Amino acid sequence: MTWPWKTVDWNDPKGGTIRFYPYIPTVVFPRELRPRDDWNGLAFLLHPEEREVWQEDEEMEKSGKGSATLMAIHGGGDFSRMLIRMQLLEGVRAAKLPDPEPRRLVNLAEKGGLATYFVEPGVEDEEWLNWSLGVVDEASRLTRMVGHLFARRRFRKAWKQAQPDVSEPPTKEASEAFAICAGLAAAWWRCSESMLNAELRETRNRRLAGRLRGALADLSDGNETAVMLVPIYQDWMGELLATLKTEPDVEPIEAVAVEV
Repeated sequence: MTWPWKTVDWNDPKGGTIRFYPYIPTVVFPRELRPRDDWNGLAFLLHPEEREVWQEDEEMEKSGKGSATLMAIHGGGDFSRMLIRMQLLEGVRAAKLPDPEPRRLVNLAEKGGLATYFVEPGVEDEEWLNWSLGVVDEASRLTRMVGHLFARRRFRKAWKQAQPDVSEPPTKEASEAFAICAGLAAAWWRCSESMLNAELRETRNRRLAGRLRGALADLSDGNETAVMLVPIYQDWMGELLATLKTEPDVEPIEAVAVEV
């Protein structure tokens, strides 16, 4: 599979299309890499509370009293390592919070009156709560805890392994910088995923895929050609797309009122 710089469609047998938009977290994409505006609804692989986080980050950036990005950097961890390296690159607007592409898309959906879905369940969902507790248990395993002692080395190794997988995007400027950002984001994602075992990742992907199908079913009710845009981290897309192709059970989900 070539590095995903373009949208990928999955046509649901029950009607409608899920259009994955692979993007780099915290990076402002140029027009050449953005999807067309021919979509009818929007779905995020996030919990609805993420909207409040975006709002808080935006208010911090505007107020001048603090920087959401600086706070994230000072928070440490692999996400911080990704941001620090992105900030050193020229010709690309990176290490920005709130996450630029999701924030831009939700603003477009609000202006256009388009349905918006947040498909991650909350802790009030018993099945998802049990999954979350499984994540905590896995992260607290001795082998995982020892891994934290070598986190910097692990991130550098993941970046070294990820960067050769990344091709430069079809942009007029700073294509190399965007490719480096993509490699850094892949390293961060792979380090995050390494904290989960295969069963936890499979359970998460099947649940989210089923809820994506539920959101699409809601969106395409009365319009079988409806297109639902789904922003997704580049390195995650192939895995979730493969899960969708197994046609997991549809889990009903409704659009939320977008107030951001």
